Amino acid sequence: MRAEPTTVFIRRAADGRYPTPPAHSIVCHIVGASRTSPLMTRQRRSHAKSREGCMQCKERHVKCNEVHPQCLNCKRHDLLCSFSAPSLTAMPLSQDSLADLELLDYWHRHPIPANASGPDSGLDYDVVRLGFSHHYLLNSILALAGLRLFEEDRSQTRWYVRAVAHHQAAITRARPHFQRLDESQHSALLSFSFYTSMYTLTEPLLRPASPSNSQSTFDPVKELLQAIWLGRSSTVFVQQHLASAVSSDPCVVGKYRLRPLEAINGLESTFPQLASLEQFIKDRCGGQERAMCLHAARSVFVSIAHLSNNPDEPTQMRAIWGWASTVDSAFLDMCAARNTVALVIFAHFAALISLGRGNWYLQNWPAVLLEHIRGILTDGLDDTIRWPEQVVFGNRLTLSSAT
Repeated sequence: MRAEPTTVFIRRAADGRYPTPPAHSIVCHIVGASRTSPLMTRQRRSHAKSREGCMQCKERHVKCNEVHPQCLNCKRHDLLCSFSAPSLTAMPLSQDSLADLELLDYWHRHPIPANASGPDSGLDYDVVRLGFSHHYLLNSILALAGLRLFEEDRSQTRWYVRAVAHHQAAITRARPHFQRLDESQHSALLSFSFYTSMYTLTEPLLRPASPSNSQSTFDPVKELLQAIWLGRSSTVFVQQHLASAVSSDPCVVGKYRLRPLEAINGLESTFPQLASLEQFIKDRCGGQERAMCLHAARSVFVSIAHLSNNPDEPTQMRAIWGWASTVDSAFLDMCAARNTVALVIFAHFAALISLGRGNWYLQNWPAVLLEHIRGILTDGLDDTIRWPEQVVFGNRLTLSSAT
């Protein structure tokens, strides 16, 4: 409602003059002016509201210019600005980050044998510390820990998924460093190569079945040969470019500083099975194939003899991996082609693997490999792999004195 005009009358004095009225009673017409009128309201200048200001400005109810790491108000008043110490609650840990912390904790509480030198050495701690500055190495460590956790409880497929993700990240991150080969990366690249070889041996037997990857199509001969080829390539690369980084750790030395095993005197008398295998090779092969298979058979029995005499020595890596690394590549091609003679020798390699102690990433291969090879061999060849089966499934090494 509009206010009515108000008239104020001033009485004239005797001399005919009007007195000067007080300032508050000047004759005027107040037209529509009230205390709540917009004409009497103080207007605030519009400004952008500060919603991400520091805690100090919010408490003082002043506008923050949101400059990091110290806003202008805090700088003027010499205050410690919250921007310089962000709250942890503003950055919650993701589920993947929590899972990785659990994997790292598992690695420390349950040291993986051949980590590379077991729980009593400081290498586990040192290699993780190295991984913090070389993330591809940390990825490879977490990938192995994920596989081991999944092996303990196959219902927890999240660990397998996490392991695969870390392995892929490790490969992607390491590739540029293999191309440049900066000396500061040598130790990390060596450890990465070692753990990646372990991963390649472990993952196939832990791979969950799926509609596109059923266990009926799983080929352990093919998978193990792929792991061997990758390991051989890794060994050649380390010997050519990272030899100076190879430490005195027996597992690393056994894989990357390969030396022929010493000859065993009386090998045929200790293992009469060798003579039977050599006769089988001579009856079935000729020419170059015969020479390759005879060499592969004899060398696998030399490795078996070394492990049977020294089962707990760390040189077992040298005995097992040495055979896979030094056998003729054409022999591995024969195995891939499902050559009967080559597969029979490969079955004896399964017996060699079973003699290793503490190699968790190898422990399931012998049984799976032998069962698959038995399914490939035709009737009448069962006797050719009977001894490896006794070693693997009977859990005993049959020597000449046992017959």
